[in-house]
Amino acid sequence: MRLILTARHYMEAAAYADPLNPKWANLAGYMNRMATGADNAERSGGWYQRGYALAVRLMGRGNDRVTRKRAKTEALMALTGIGALMKDLGRYDEALDYFTNAARRAVNTGRHRRAAVALHYAFALAVETEDYAAAVEYANGALKWYRLDDERLPALAHDFAYLLVRGSYFAAAFRILDGLPERLGGIWAMGMLQGLLVRAAAGADRPRKHREAERVALNLAKLHDKCAAPIFMNVAAAAHQLGDWERAAEHGARALELARAAEDRLVEGLALDLLEAVRRREPTPPPRVLPTYAPLAVLARRLAARMRRWNRKRGGGGR
Repeated sequence: MRLILTARHYMEAAAYADPLNPKWANLAGYMNRMATGADNAERSGGWYQRGYALAVRLMGRGNDRVTRKRAKTEALMALTGIGALMKDLGRYDEALDYFTNAARRAVNTGRHRRAAVALHYAFALAVETEDYAAAVEYANGALKWYRLDDERLPALAHDFAYLLVRGSYFAAAFRILDGLPERLGGIWAMGMLQGLLVRAAAGADRPRKHREAERVALNLAKLHDKCAAPIFMNVAAAAHQLGDWERAAEHGARALELARAAEDRLVEGLALDLLEAVRRREPTPPPRVLPTYAPLAVLARRLAARMRRWNRKRGGGGR
């Protein structure tokens, strides 16, 4: 957290030093969002709103085409940033409005990568709110606009695997997760990947992979505050899936503690639900198999094929 606060300080200093540049305002918004907490959320929203306003002003008054082009990109960055902030705050309808607005604007201005990112955010939000039909629609849109070798494709595959885990399609989720690169965009991303792999492996009856992923995930939780609560939540959910009530309660309580400290409302709610289910000794739903031609199954095959091509193009090969 200390590093995040230091980075926030320098981003805000840059925004004050170059007060008409929307890029620094957006970065200040991002770093405040990463710092979490009510005060930082308010600061984040203020910086993002400033970034958007500055970008719109430059779009209309920029002296050259390059400046106007960059301003349009920063306007989209601000919209997706505000949407992410609204999601963090639990204001889901507002978040979705920002994401879909950003996606439409991006497509209309030929910024297909920015459209993919905005739709990816919308997809993740739809998963959290259990609007699975919309989630499939947004995921297909993101997959359409991401380039073959885009660095965010593994993140989309991970998020789709999370949707499958939420639906108890553990074997399908495990196949996707086990094919993702081991080193995925830093400690936070690696922690999220390993945490979800713990849960998928448990549900898919892969005990060796479950133990291995749990060991790695818990080590990563020690290194990054931001991913600690979700990791403990996934480890607890895996224990619940296996009927290990004691470990489910232990890790669920730890997830709840970390989520409250980080003001992570989503994980807090999931942890409370899990702990109540454990208290009542309620088993989890049994693992399910994806129907061959269901929209989820079709999208799973598309994503798996894209990830195989992504690995070949990047010179990797999964695990």
